[in-house]
Amino acid sequence: MDIKRETWGSKLGFILTAIGSALGLGAMWKLPYVIGQNGGSAFLMWFIIFNLIIGLPLFIGELILGRYSARGIVSSFLVHKNTSPSWGMVGWLTVLVSLLILAWYTVVAGWSIAYILIALSDAFSGLSKDEIALSFDKFRDSISLNFTFQLLFIVLNILVLVKGVSSGIEKWSKFMTSALFIMLAALAIYACFLPGFGQGISYILYPDFSKLSSKGVLQALGLALFTLSLSYGVMVTYGSYLKKDNDIPKTALIVLVANLFASILIAITIFPMIFSFGFEPQAGEGLIFKTLPYVFEQLPFSMILSVIFFVLLLFAALTSSISMFEVVVANFTDLTAMSRTKSLIITSLIVIILGLPNVFKQSFMQINTDLVDLILVFVALFTTLFIAYKFDAQALKQEFCLGTKWAFLYKPWLFLIKFIVPLSILLVILERFKVFGL
Repeated sequence: MDIKRETWGSKLGFILTAIGSALGLGAMWKLPYVIGQNGGSAFLMWFIIFNLIIGLPLFIGELILGRYSARGIVSSFLVHKNTSPSWGMVGWLTVLVSLLILAWYTVVAGWSIAYILIALSDAFSGLSKDEIALSFDKFRDSISLNFTFQLLFIVLNILVLVKGVSSGIEKWSKFMTSALFIMLAALAIYACFLPGFGQGISYILYPDFSKLSSKGVLQALGLALFTLSLSYGVMVTYGSYLKKDNDIPKTALIVLVANLFASILIAITIFPMIFSFGFEPQAGEGLIFKTLPYVFEQLPFSMILSVIFFVLLLFAALTSSISMFEVVVANFTDLTAMSRTKSLIITSLIVIILGLPNVFKQSFMQINTDLVDLILVFVALFTTLFIAYKFDAQALKQEFCLGTKWAFLYKPWLFLIKFIVPLSILLVILERFKVFGL
């Protein structure tokens, strides 16, 4: 396993990079809404529990898989003794997932660049909510604008990734993740003084068990599996750049807690603003690009608030997208003699081609995301089973214990990864196929 490979420059750098990867667009427009619609803190309680007993073990497992192999996602399944080459298909499925996500993600993230420019020009000043919503609809239907801003966003990714791991990904992720938390804290403090703050807190944190169905519990389980960038190949790839003295269990817990904190902070920031003006919460682009721009215009320092928010959105999108790009790029450089620059160009071209349907027609985004959701749960299951049952037992224990004072947690972790995690993922798969009829 003595393979020369670039590593992270510092432990803090990796932690901030991993946190940034987890804090993507989903945390900005999906998780807060889902929390509110499923009983507030009743849903949040299950979400936190599942993060700890399902998300954390798999997070640790993916980092171990990456560090042990010191390779990209496909090779990480193939360097083990007595492993069938067919396991490499799990890696290729993961690469496909990253590409399919990037195909729509880069389009939506491009909108954040456009809205930074709109905020700077104060173009929404004096417009009604319907007029702002109509402006977005026209923008969304413009093929040329969608394609232009998608390309700009991809170029930003290339500029970061071409510098490599420590000088590119780590350096810029440290800056963007730190800035993200500072901007979040500033917006949250501002939200505390709004008239809708109390209602927003109640919406998120007040338990309403009547709204939490068994389907909602399974939804919390599904979100816990994927809010840490699991099953995208990201943590396996990032784990391959870890040094042997990195404390994987401790690092994973820090990332998980930070991700939970930031996700809740986002909700605490957004919903008081919405409730202050009598709007109903909604998920997705309607919340971010229609409702919030109007809300910002009604508040003091509207231009500053709007710019900060959309820069925040851009940073959240970038820290996640560069990790998915790196999954594909690292895979190409591992399996071929291709340079990082050439791999980046090829990956970007694939993303642009796969993204064309999303540029031309919005309905393709839903088809894309539905397909990704289906593949993700199977990738999560196969990855878990590989770590639990195909990984050499002695090597697995050694990797878990390397660099950590928490070696005593190995047996509880092994129990979770062998039994609880795969059974939980099976429940999610059954729910996705509506086996329960809930």
